Amino acid sequence: MKGTLAVAAREIAERKLVFLGALVAGLLPLGFPLIPVLHHNPREARSVAVLLVGATIAVAFPLVFGATILASDIAQKRLAFYFSRPLPAASIWAGKLLGALLISIGCALLAAAPVFLVEGESAFSSDTGGLFSRGFLSLTLPGILLLLLLAHVVASMARLRSAWIVLDFSLAVAFTAAIAFSIRSLFFDGFWDFYEGWRSPGLPAWWLPVVLIGILLAATCVQIVDGRTDARRSHGALSATLWGLTAAFAAILAGLAWWAGSAGAKDLAQIDGRVLTSPRGAWVAAGGPLRAGRGTGMFLFDTTGGRSVRIRSGGALFSASGTRAAWAEERLGFFERERKADLFVADLASAKAVGTGIACSVWCRVALSPSGRRLAVSEGNTLEAYDISDSANPKQLAAIRAHVASRSFVFADEDTIRIFPRFFNAAHRKDIAPPELEIEEVSLLSKKSLVTGRLEGDPLPVLRLSADGRYLVGTQGNRLTLHDGRTGALLATLSESLESPKLRFLSGGRMAVAGIAGASARLFFFDGEKMSAPTRSIDLGPAASLILGGEIAPGRIAVALNPFRSNDETARKAWKLAVVDVTEGKVVSHFSGLVPADRFGWWISPAMPPAEEGSPASKVFLDASGALVRLDPATGKQEILLGGKR
Repeated sequence: MKGTLAVAAREIAERKLVFLGALVAGLLPLGFPLIPVLHHNPREARSVAVLLVGATIAVAFPLVFGATILASDIAQKRLAFYFSRPLPAASIWAGKLLGALLISIGCALLAAAPVFLVEGESAFSSDTGGLFSRGFLSLTLPGILLLLLLAHVVASMARLRSAWIVLDFSLAVAFTAAIAFSIRSLFFDGFWDFYEGWRSPGLPAWWLPVVLIGILLAATCVQIVDGRTDARRSHGALSATLWGLTAAFAAILAGLAWWAGSAGAKDLAQIDGRVLTSPRGAWVAAGGPLRAGRGTGMFLFDTTGGRSVRIRSGGALFSASGTRAAWAEERLGFFERERKADLFVADLASAKAVGTGIACSVWCRVALSPSGRRLAVSEGNTLEAYDISDSANPKQLAAIRAHVASRSFVFADEDTIRIFPRFFNAAHRKDIAPPELEIEEVSLLSKKSLVTGRLEGDPLPVLRLSADGRYLVGTQGNRLTLHDGRTGALLATLSESLESPKLRFLSGGRMAVAGIAGASARLFFFDGEKMSAPTRSIDLGPAASLILGGEIAPGRIAVALNPFRSNDETARKAWKLAVVDVTEGKVVSHFSGLVPADRFGWWISPAMPPAEEGSPASKVFLDASGALVRLDPATGKQEILLGGKR
């Protein structure tokens, strides 16, 4: 330890003038407010200036000292001076690096000192345009060390004039590409989330630079310990250690990428609640954290056959027939300048996904026709439609300018796309333009659009289109309304007093409406012929919130009740599923902890599910642990399909 400190002290003493230069450079930001264009905000001017000066020193000094403090001594045989002293080789190596590190950090701090003495810590806050002092300092040490080591390695390979340099260059290119593609795959497969701070349930991404620093430290240490003063031998020791450890790291990273990418729906540890069920058939789209720390994943899952298709990003939507699903996957490339996405279509009969070759921005929206053979894509105010009968070779049917940016759109039938308002924050918006209130139909046969109606009234409801296109269902506070699907004309007000009312279309033209009245949950039935008043009303008992499910068996409706309004852990465990018999008008069974799996479907999809009694999707629920459960309404048997303890 004494030898290391002695070598470091000698390096610092030999370069003591750089500290004076850094201090002088730190005085320059104090004069920036004297510049006429900056005098109106002196604190911000000083903060930005010291950020530039400090960052320049923190980057330039490690690069300069890293390239000279060891490599120059080896190339010019000056390192023999240290080996002539009773110093271990490891102490020489550590002392040289420590000296360079202390010089770089000390000079950066000296450059910031004058502004800090004048302005205090506030000069380094984001409020004045400066840097986050604590966050910046936490990254300074590892960042400077990494730059220092990289500069030394590159300088050693370039200056020691060994035949190893050809192999060095080839291996550097090969390993950089291999590691980069593995990291890209880990992001692409949800092992790390770039927008959530590179977090994974099992492994944080900060270990990547830590491993890289460890490899560089080991390689440079072996270079000095084994190579000593001989340039060729030194280069050989550096290269052999560096590329040997890098090869092991690249192999481990590639194995990790394969392991994360090979996860299936059965590996989900928990379902995050954003489940979308297929309107018909047995498929669902579900995602969440994976078991064993494999990151996160989103999948299409066959609840009867157990098959799955992985969705690398975004969320899927289903065709009304339940035969196809479509989604947009964001491109993750090192040279992507814009956030683009590629559209994929899955044939649910064969459980295979195909890239369509259609690209759009990550903010584009898509819709599938009832059969799933046509796809509509909106981006800005352009609506494009494609024939995707052959998903790998789509054919464009139309590209129409339509005011669709702020509205929702669905296929009303195979040849018609309906665009209609769907405002989530209309109560707070005062700038809604008249075209945003219109209902518009786009004909794929005539390639023309026609305004068929206009929404009237204020405040504006949140609208969803019924599966058959006949109705628009609007909710605004306690008001639940039924509108004509083409014109938007008000047909009936189904509720004005229920708290958070919900509606489901049932088979035979019937409707179920549920909500909270006072401190009690109420369920109402409409026969479809007379919509002005319900034909039956059922009191479901005390509740503060509820979720209306589907018709899980002929004449039986699922309703989840909760005594709490919150969504905390206590409330999540308090859900109780009531199965209501329509004909008898009473609750026939209860199941604790279950809620309909598609509870957030109203938010995800602008189209409501069709009226299909006893469909597989209507029997899928989420339990309190986040598991996807299939319920047999006849026997009450519950089978865990995904997540939970199986």
